[in-house]
Amino acid sequence: MSFLVALAAAVLAPASPATLADAYPDKARYSPGEPVRLIAEIGGKAVGGETVMASVMDLGREVGRCGPATLGENATEILLSCSVPRDDFQGYFVSIRLRSRDGRDLGERTSALDISSDWKRFPRYGYLSHFSRADGADPAKWVRELNCFHINGLQFYDFQYRHEQPLAGTVERPAASWKDIAGRGIEADIVRAFIDEAHRRNMMAMAYNASYSAYADAFSKADPLPIQWATWPSAEGQRTAETAKSFDLNIPGWSTPRLFYMNQNDPAWQDYIFGRMEDLFRVYPFDGWHVDTFGASGGYAYDRSPVDYIAGFRPYIDRARSRLGRRILFNAVNARGQEHIATSAADFVYSELWEDHPTFASILAAAEQVRIANPQKAYVLAAYLHRREAKDGPAPAATRFNLPSVLLTDAAIFASGASHIELGDGERMLSSEYFPNRRLEMSAELRNALRHYYDFLTAYQTYLRGGLEPIDVRLRVEGQMTSTTGEPNRLWTIARRGGGRTMVHLINLLGSDDPRWRDIAMNRPDAPHLRNLRLTLHMPGDIRAAGWASPDVDGGRYQPLAFRKRASSAGVEVEIMLPALHYWSTIILS
Repeated sequence: MSFLVALAAAVLAPASPATLADAYPDKARYSPGEPVRLIAEIGGKAVGGETVMASVMDLGREVGRCGPATLGENATEILLSCSVPRDDFQGYFVSIRLRSRDGRDLGERTSALDISSDWKRFPRYGYLSHFSRADGADPAKWVRELNCFHINGLQFYDFQYRHEQPLAGTVERPAASWKDIAGRGIEADIVRAFIDEAHRRNMMAMAYNASYSAYADAFSKADPLPIQWATWPSAEGQRTAETAKSFDLNIPGWSTPRLFYMNQNDPAWQDYIFGRMEDLFRVYPFDGWHVDTFGASGGYAYDRSPVDYIAGFRPYIDRARSRLGRRILFNAVNARGQEHIATSAADFVYSELWEDHPTFASILAAAEQVRIANPQKAYVLAAYLHRREAKDGPAPAATRFNLPSVLLTDAAIFASGASHIELGDGERMLSSEYFPNRRLEMSAELRNALRHYYDFLTAYQTYLRGGLEPIDVRLRVEGQMTSTTGEPNRLWTIARRGGGRTMVHLINLLGSDDPRWRDIAMNRPDAPHLRNLRLTLHMPGDIRAAGWASPDVDGGRYQPLAFRKRASSAGVEVEIMLPALHYWSTIILS
C-alpha cells in the first residue's frame, strides 16, 4: 500500500518549474538592419504558456526589445526576435526574463549585443588550435560556446602544412589531411567546418602563418627556395643554409628542427609567400591572414646589407592587403613596432606582451602608444597569464587558472581600451604562446565570471574603446589609497573621455604587493569586496548625470548614482557613493 501511495504522490506532484538556463545572441556581431535574435535555453520542465522577453538597454535606457515568445510544453530552447536601433558600432546590455503563465518571474539572465558593420572597430579575438577528430575538435559546439562570449574573430593557429607552403596538396588537388609543424594530424573537412561555423556566427576566420619563416629543408628539398631569400645573423661569413639565421626548435617529433628567418623585406620573398597564401585562400574561404613574427628585430641579407624587420612591418602589411584582397593582422612581439602597425592597413593592432611589459601599468602604457599613433585603430593583446620559463623553476601543481589574476588582468586590458585574446577551442583559455597547450583549464566559477566580463566589454564597447582620450580626474576614496599608475595594494584609477562622457575605472589591486599581471606562482589572493565607497572627484567641465556598472555585480547592469557637485578650480568637484567594488567598477559621468 505504501508503494502505491508513493507512486500516486510522484505522479500528482507538480513538476519543477521552467528555468532560464542561459541566454545569448545567435551571432557574435550584427550589421545594422540585420535580423537580431536571442537564444534562450530552458531548464527544468516547461508546462507550456511561459513567456520569454528581453529589454535592450543603453546606460539603463530601454532602446529595444526582444520577444515576447511563448514556450510550448517541454520546450528546451526558443528564439526571440529583437527590435534594436540601426545605429552602427553600438553595444547594448540585454536583460532576458522568463515568466510563468500567471506572470511570476521564473528567472533572469543578462547578455549583450554588438551592432557593428565591421569587426575591426571592436574586435574580440579568439582562437582555434585543434583540427582533428582525434583531438576532439567539434566545430559546431566549440564555435557556439565562443559565440556566448561574443568572440567575433578566430585565429586558426598552426593548421597550415608548412610555413613556406601553407596549403597541403595543390589548388586543384588539395590534401584531405596533413601533419602540422608539431606532427599533429590536421583534417581538411574539420578546417572547413570551423570556417563555416565561424561565418554562420558572423565571426571572421583568420589563417595563421608567419611573415618570414621556412622549414629546415626549404633550401635542399625538391624545388628548393633560393638561398638569396634567407637572412644571416652577421654581415660577415659564408652565405649558406648552415650559417643562415634560424629559430631553433629541436623538439622531438616535430616536422622541422628549426625555422629559417627569411628576408621579410625582400620583394621576391614577398611575392612568393603571398602567392602561397593566395593558393590557400582559393581552397579555404578564410577572411584574412594572421601574420606571425617571432620577435627578431632584424638580420643581414644575402648581399650583407642590414634587414630591419620592424621597419618593414608597415610596407609588408600594406602590400599583403593590396595583393591578397584579404584582411591582415600582424603580431608585434613584445609590442615592438606596434606604432608602425597602427598606421598600416592592418584591421587592428595585435601585440604579445612579454618581459618588457611585466606590470599592470605597462598594459596601459602599451595601449597608450597605440592610441597616440592612431586613435581609431583597435588594440588586441596576447598576454599569457601563467606562462613560466625554465628559470622560474618547477610549475605549481595547480591545474586551473587563478581567478583573481585572470579577472584583474582582463580589467586592466579592457579599461585600457583593448581586448585580450585568451578564449578558444570552445571553453578553453590560453596558458602559453603555444596555443594547443591544454595544461590548465578554467573553473566553472571563472567561466561564469568571464561571461559577465565579455558581456560588459560588448555592452559598453563605445564607453571603453574607440579613440577615447585620457582626462585628468583627481580621485579621492575615503579610507583607501589610490594610484593612477597601477601601484600594488591600492585602488588603480583610469579616466577616459569621449562622446560627451567621462569614464572613471576603479581596479582593485588591494591584497597583494605584486605589481605584475603575470602570475607565475598561480597564487594571487582574492581582492577584498568593498562596499559603499565615498568618492570625491575633481575634473574639468561639468556633469548632468552619473551612473555605474561592474562586470562583478548584477551581470554588469548600469545603475544611476546620486551625486553632489560644486564648482572647483579644476572645473567641478563631485561627491559620489559607489555601492560596490570587487575587481573592477566603472563610473560613467555625462
